[in-house]
Amino acid sequence: MTTTIVEMVTYQLKEGINKKQIEATHDRVNTFLKQQDGFLYRSLSQDENNLWVDICYWKDMNDAKSASDAFMASPAGQSLIDLCDMESVIMRHMPISTEAMSNCKEPA
Repeated sequence: MTTTIVEMVTYQLKEGINKKQIEATHDRVNTFLKQQDGFLYRSLSQDENNLWVDICYWKDMNDAKSASDAFMASPAGQSLIDLCDMESVIMRHMPISTEAMSNCKEPA
C-alpha cells in the first residue's frame, strides 16, 4: 500500500519582490507539477506575516522526492526559486496519517 505524501514548503520572498512577481510564476510551476508522476494537488497561500505556504500532495514519497529534484533543476522551478529568500525556505515531506473529505457539493 502506498501512502499519500504532503510536501509543505514555507518561505519568505526576497526583499523588493512583490506579489505580482510570484503570481507570474503560477502557470509555469503548475504546468510543471501536472507533468510529474504522482502529482495530485497544489495550493499556495500567504499568511499575515508574508510567509508563503506551498502545499503539494503526491501519490507516494518516491514521486514527491523525484519531482522535488526535477523542480530544482527546471526553468519553472528556477523562476520561483529566484524570488525566494533561500535562508527562509523550509521543506517537509510528510505521510498522511488521516484524512476527511467534504460531502458538500460544489456550486454549479
